[in-house]
Amino acid sequence: MKMRRFNFNYKTFIFGFLALPLVFLFVTSCFEITGNDQPNSVAAGSTQTFTLDVKFDTEGENEPNNKRLYFGICAPKNWEVGKNATVTFDSPIDGPKPGKGTMTLDLNDLSQGGFTKGRGTDGNQTTKSYAEVAGEVLGFDENYGLMEWTMFFSDPVKANPHPGADGTISIQLKIGDGATAAKLGYWVGYHNKGFSNEEHKAGTGTPGGTFRHYDHEWKKITVTGASADATDLTGPAPTYTATVAAGADGYTFDDIITIGFDAKLGYLGANTALYNAGEVYMCATALLGDGTTVSKCDNSASTKMTLSGADTWSKTIWPPAYFGVSNQIITEIHLNFQNADGSIVVQNPGYGTDMVFGEKCQ
Repeated sequence: MKMRRFNFNYKTFIFGFLALPLVFLFVTSCFEITGNDQPNSVAAGSTQTFTLDVKFDTEGENEPNNKRLYFGICAPKNWEVGKNATVTFDSPIDGPKPGKGTMTLDLNDLSQGGFTKGRGTDGNQTTKSYAEVAGEVLGFDENYGLMEWTMFFSDPVKANPHPGADGTISIQLKIGDGATAAKLGYWVGYHNKGFSNEEHKAGTGTPGGTFRHYDHEWKKITVTGASADATDLTGPAPTYTATVAAGADGYTFDDIITIGFDAKLGYLGANTALYNAGEVYMCATALLGDGTTVSKCDNSASTKMTLSGADTWSKTIWPPAYFGVSNQIITEIHLNFQNADGSIVVQNPGYGTDMVFGEKCQ
């Protein structure tokens, strides 16, 4: 049986999502996310409703105590999920404390109550919030940074013995403009077990199985209409080893642009392999609107960069003339930097791929 769906409200969604798993967890300690209708693409500034289906299996435990469901969502920081979302949950559990309602934002204030102290993989309370524990245990998947976990919890939930039920978590969320793409994370559990899973005990379930005290998943979403500075948070991470600039209002590839290379800004802040190099050459590839590419990587006088500071180099070009393009639009420029004979190549630090730049219009 499926719960009726609510409009996606972040606080309501979180609260409901947590409460629903808790409802079944106190009965069975088993959770499973069985459905997620998060769209593949959304528009920045729009308000979206996502729905998660959660299965609660009552096999095994029949705990008598009330449980608070916990729900977490990992999203770009500038979405400010705690301010811009409402989360609700619904289930057929009808008492004595029903499995439905609006979830409350966890403010990460450990003095708020004992149940807000995050429980780790051993099931014991920690001195950290659930959001902090989520970052340590679940991490941020392919997202390189600028992401954060936000948690919600339910009122206490208690059900009479129940053979199992399907619940629905509804999340209403305003989409921010600070990312062109990200992998959103979803987590559901309850306050008594947190991030622990354990083997079934004799007589409590399938031999050799485990109680699923929580479940989680990741799903990528792309954002249209994001800001000019927005990036794909699934990586590779932006680097300041190379820069592209024109005027204060950004640039297109029909402008005269200046490409900069800082040999001091390598992986994790270390120097690049071209630190203290006597000469630096720019290897550039233009991606055209029809999907073809044009490369200029001959380590000649035309690709040689000018020393502009302490181990910093620059080159000013007009892209159409530089790449010999007249009837095509340049959509991206891919860069790496080399010494005179090409034996040393500096790419995007930590990724081993060229640095990619698109137009930046303010």
